[in-house]
Amino acid sequence: MRLGISVVICSYNGAALLPDTLRHVAQQQVQPGIDWEVVVIDNASTDATSEVALAEWATYGTTTPLHVFFEPKQGLTHARELAFKKSKYEFVLFCDDDNWLHPAYIATAYHIMAQHPNIGILGGHGTLIFEEQPPAWALGHGFYANGAQAPASGKVPSYYVYGAGCVARRSAYNKLMHCGFRPMLTDRAGGRLSSGGDYELCYAFALAGYDMWYDSRLTFQHFMPAVRTKWAYLQQFIKEGPQCYEVIMPYRIRISRGAHTHLTFYLGVFYILLSYTAKALGLYLRRLHTPKRSDESKRLSLKLTSLTYKILAFRGHRVMYRNFGTVLQLEQRLLKANEKPSASRFLKKAGIEFPL
Repeated sequence: MRLGISVVICSYNGAALLPDTLRHVAQQQVQPGIDWEVVVIDNASTDATSEVALAEWATYGTTTPLHVFFEPKQGLTHARELAFKKSKYEFVLFCDDDNWLHPAYIATAYHIMAQHPNIGILGGHGTLIFEEQPPAWALGHGFYANGAQAPASGKVPSYYVYGAGCVARRSAYNKLMHCGFRPMLTDRAGGRLSSGGDYELCYAFALAGYDMWYDSRLTFQHFMPAVRTKWAYLQQFIKEGPQCYEVIMPYRIRISRGAHTHLTFYLGVFYILLSYTAKALGLYLRRLHTPKRSDESKRLSLKLTSLTYKILAFRGHRVMYRNFGTVLQLEQRLLKANEKPSASRFLKKAGIEFPL
């Protein structure tokens, strides 16, 4: 695997966003000796995404190559899979088409990944930049990918980082694929807002014994188009987001709660549902004492609606349990391959067979 960093921009109809994003990539201060490239994955766009990427990059006169590949299957997961196949280098930086990287981002990410070989995925710190001033109720709800991802730089105790600006170790991904890992989520596709592909990837890396890591020096601006602060958009996001729980929760229950049987899986489900219900009740009581039509009331309404759909997602608990079996089977294959036997915190139940 060639040491270097591939900056990957997966984009669906991102022609309007790419110029600013590529401008920040072109302004990177990368020291001589660090090999890097830019890879744009056009995820079945219907606009001029590919043409804009090539034309914009040509204006900077840089010797760093930019390659464009077309992925006909819509879905961010499909775009990421193609990116891993087409990237040249060991470190793969997923820069969303609305991420504006700090000039030192690439060099800093490279050095962190090179110095810590057990980092599977590295996350940064995003700051929201809005196209237009959002209403007060559209802030403070925690739905956007931004902010610190751990109390301090280092290992992330939750075992996941958000996909915007993250850096993945390609050799670790290849090992997962060799052991039969296949993403169960398509992630965001076209106008659909169900996501979770970044969390699935993080959990799979964690299952293989790799660390998720956060470093506050990796800063970027996350541009928010005006549409993403509208009530209708947030309602759609809230309703469609938990569709990924049929896959994410089996991983979370296995990794964070150590479940490995039918009983411990459902104990994990019960614990999560109890936690969500308690939070929902607290929000409902707060809303009762908040003036109607106020910004705070609207914000609480969004949070309460979000928790409601998260709870409703557990109606698919049977599918979750089947996917839990898939997670355990992947775990067994990783054990047999002896990929990271000394580093794993989770692979303690060697030889467990999942009851079909």
